[in-house]
Amino acid sequence: MTNFITQTIEPWMPPGALKAKADYAQIAQTAGWSLLPLYRYNDARFDEATLAAHITEWLTPITPNDLVVHQFPTYMSAQFEQHFVAALKSRQAHCALVIHDIEPLRLNKLAPWEFDVLNQYETIVVHSDAMAQRLREAGVTNNMISQPFFDYLGDPVSPASFSRQINFAGTFQKSPWLTTYTAVPITLFGAKPKKWQAVDFPENIVYQGNFDPDDILNQLHTGFGLIWDNDFDDKTYQSYTQYNAPHKASLYLRAGLPLIAWSQSAIGQLITTYDLGLVIDDLSELAAQIRYVTPAQYRTWQAHGAVIADNLRHGVYTKTTLDALAH
Repeated sequence: MTNFITQTIEPWMPPGALKAKADYAQIAQTAGWSLLPLYRYNDARFDEATLAAHITEWLTPITPNDLVVHQFPTYMSAQFEQHFVAALKSRQAHCALVIHDIEPLRLNKLAPWEFDVLNQYETIVVHSDAMAQRLREAGVTNNMISQPFFDYLGDPVSPASFSRQINFAGTFQKSPWLTTYTAVPITLFGAKPKKWQAVDFPENIVYQGNFDPDDILNQLHTGFGLIWDNDFDDKTYQSYTQYNAPHKASLYLRAGLPLIAWSQSAIGQLITTYDLGLVIDDLSELAAQIRYVTPAQYRTWQAHGAVIADNLRHGVYTKTTLDALAH
């Protein structure tokens, strides 16, 4: 029996968008797993025979009783995901799925197909007990195990120094609050999407530009790491944080930054449990919460975070998950 981990190959994407899945695959390979690359293409533009041919080619190494752990989503079509898991089953392989993101929990989708796909796998790796519960409410009935952090590989870095600086690294589309923010100053990192090119950030936001996943670790050298998304229009990004494990939390912890997050989020619960920083109900609380943080308190949060950061750097959370799936 051979253990396989999938990885969606999409070289046109920025490195930051690929790191979580790339690290997962690298950790698996280091542990003796085999890589099963899936070359993303716009499958909706091609016929079903082309899709079937791609899947057949990609699954050539799979034999009965092999284990395939699928990193989801691939951002190919529902048809691809349905055919892919059906092909795994037809080869009598065992199959599990790792959720990186689950769109129906963060977007108001009228006819979500994802839950039906999840139900085809033997085991689902979720981010939290809250995500497991929400999926069960949506009709997902299979076995689930939880992985609370995504690992973040890379060289060790010097721990951040104490200050009350707030750092925010992330996807601007999920954070329209950045355009009207007027509270304590924020140092901002990330790529400006096309729709944001003409946006001038408020004076209290200092935009530092975009950095690759390894480079940004050396830019986050003081203060705190903020995790905060908005609900707006048909998008429930903040509500989604009640369930998910944000990759930026792993980034901040690896840089030695204490965390700040919404008190009702899954990462907020971990911050409280492991004493990793502050939780707030609203961004308007930032100034008051930060004002009274002492260097001693900061170092305590850092010390607790350093234990997790060491695990993240060595792939401990992924290895634990893979070991559970393989036995």
